[in-house]
Amino acid sequence: MTIEILSPQNSTPNRWLSALLLGCVVFVLTLFCLELIVVSGKISPLWFPTTLMTVVVFRCPSRQLPLLLTACVLGTAGANAIIIGPALSNIKFALLNLIQAGVGGMLLRALLDRRAPLDSLHDWARMVLSVGIVTPVLGGLLALWTLQVSGHASFPFFYTWVISEIIGMLVLGPMLLLLPWPLRRTVFSNLRLAEALLTLLLTLGASYLALRFLPWPFTFIVVILFWCAVRLPKLQAFVLFFLNASFISILLAFDLVTVVNNNSALGPVSSWLPFLLVLIPSHIMSLVMDAFRREKLHITDSETRFRHAMEYSAIGMALVAPNGSWQQVNRSLCQILGYPAEELKRLTFQQITHPDDLSLDLQQVSRLLAGEIDTYTLEKRYFRKDGEIVWTQLTVSLVRDSSYAPLYFIAQIIDISELKQSEQVNRRLMERITLANEAGGIGVWEWNLLTGEMLWDKRMYALFGLAPHESPSYDLWIHLLHPADREYAALTVQQAIELRSAFHMEYRVVDDQGHRWVRTQANRLLSKEGRIERMLGICQDITPLRNLNEALFQEKERMAITLDSIGEAVISTDKEMRVAFMNPVAEKMSGWSQEQAAGQPLSELLHITQGRNGPEVENLLLCQLPPEKITPGLAEDLVLHTPDGGHIDIHYSITPLRSEAGLEQGAVMVIQDVSESRKLMKRLSYSAL
Repeated sequence: MTIEILSPQNSTPNRWLSALLLGCVVFVLTLFCLELIVVSGKISPLWFPTTLMTVVVFRCPSRQLPLLLTACVLGTAGANAIIIGPALSNIKFALLNLIQAGVGGMLLRALLDRRAPLDSLHDWARMVLSVGIVTPVLGGLLALWTLQVSGHASFPFFYTWVISEIIGMLVLGPMLLLLPWPLRRTVFSNLRLAEALLTLLLTLGASYLALRFLPWPFTFIVVILFWCAVRLPKLQAFVLFFLNASFISILLAFDLVTVVNNNSALGPVSSWLPFLLVLIPSHIMSLVMDAFRREKLHITDSETRFRHAMEYSAIGMALVAPNGSWQQVNRSLCQILGYPAEELKRLTFQQITHPDDLSLDLQQVSRLLAGEIDTYTLEKRYFRKDGEIVWTQLTVSLVRDSSYAPLYFIAQIIDISELKQSEQVNRRLMERITLANEAGGIGVWEWNLLTGEMLWDKRMYALFGLAPHESPSYDLWIHLLHPADREYAALTVQQAIELRSAFHMEYRVVDDQGHRWVRTQANRLLSKEGRIERMLGICQDITPLRNLNEALFQEKERMAITLDSIGEAVISTDKEMRVAFMNPVAEKMSGWSQEQAAGQPLSELLHITQGRNGPEVENLLLCQLPPEKITPGLAEDLVLHTPDGGHIDIHYSITPLRSEAGLEQGAVMVIQDVSESRKLMKRLSYSAL
């Protein structure tokens, strides 16, 4: 629950309630200070209302200040009216307090952080300088000028005003600045009230006894307040300072204790000056102890974070002594090296480092100890407890003490054995790919379509005759092509980009010795949006292949022309004696066209008999690939019957085809029309008879 005083989130009804509560608080504080005057019969050098109004100006939003400060002025004037009686001076001095508080609040806004106004001694010094010296003097001068106008000004009034404002600010100001705003009940529940109340009772009793019975009592009061500063947190200490100051003020006002006054120049306030000097060292001690506690907490937190970060880290971590012994190791490192923690601490890193890596590691350690480097990272091998070798990435830094002497190394060790194995596999794979590309004369290229950058390997530079210092580009590549192939190549690439597809093409590259043929194949790499980001491809010199194809084509043409021009029928088959090729003479003799006969068994294509009406030739001769050339004798009188019922006297031969390695590939059958020769032979035979 929030106590809605000085809360910036107040609604309109709550703002009036906050102003009312604040006016009541100022009224009570003013009444307390005025009662001290009434009881003691002299001016009290202790004034709280200005301090509270100063903190209000510092803490509250500007739009709420008019209402809250009006309540403060009315509360101060009301208390004055009750104690002194109705008079215009009540409003006049309340307004002077308001002016002083306004100036002080603005100074605090400029000098302090609202979220942590008293976080260090520097903040406290700025507070004392601004609202503990400047504004009290300013307020005293304004009050002196006001009384000067009415003819009642006096120097004792001035220094009493200043000292009372200073003491009020030092007593109440730090406590108000340290209280969180808006106030919450949790603030009071976190104050360890039992301990605070016990300490308060002890300090109040000790202060009373010191003032009542001891010489130089304020010296003992300083010791009492120092004990509070050392014992309690900062806020509680300043609360106790405030309560002790109020208690001592009551004792002095009621003459319950007597303080020897040896300085008549300052009059009645001289007995309060030691009290002012008591507060200053107490404040300083409290802030110093607070800084010490925060620094100690920070160190403890840092050590805890480091300990947890080291112990539960996924990577191996260790603290290593300058001589190489393991001082502290985490579980991950024990798992990497295979040693229990206690056994590993009995070893040095030199004992389990691979001999080939030890020299480099020790060199880096020497440089680190000499201050030449701050840290180093290297890859090294360790021997596990089971004798296996583990590859690690080691990062080492050195921690030194305040005199720059080395304390220990911080080592971070990552197991990279799998990475090393993958690197080795990838390296071998790249070696194989590189060797395969070099053996095949293949160049690899990459084209970034977003930046226009092209990357070529050495083979690409050789294929296109590019100098090592030249940078490849799309325009340069087009320029290197044969003029007749440039449009075709550019169109192929453009279509591939538009269709987001792969492409392949063959073109000529012009060089000093003429031109050569290059085959290019490429695939595209798409972005998440489906656009082509890069193209990756290969280029291969196919000039020998193109020349061979051209020679084969010419040879094929010559063979076809030769076969077309001869008078014999030529039929080529495969290993199963199925027709693969027929020349025009064979088409005419058999009555089958090339298209009809392709793939048909030779035995079904040809119907051969011995004589016109004789038996058919043995079918196996046409169904199986012969082991050697077969040529029937001329006397067998072979006749080829055509599908249209005709018949042709023939003589044939079947020759097997073999590869260079002797493997059977098919056969060639040559058929000759011997009808005329046989007629001539018959006439000669008849004439001879």
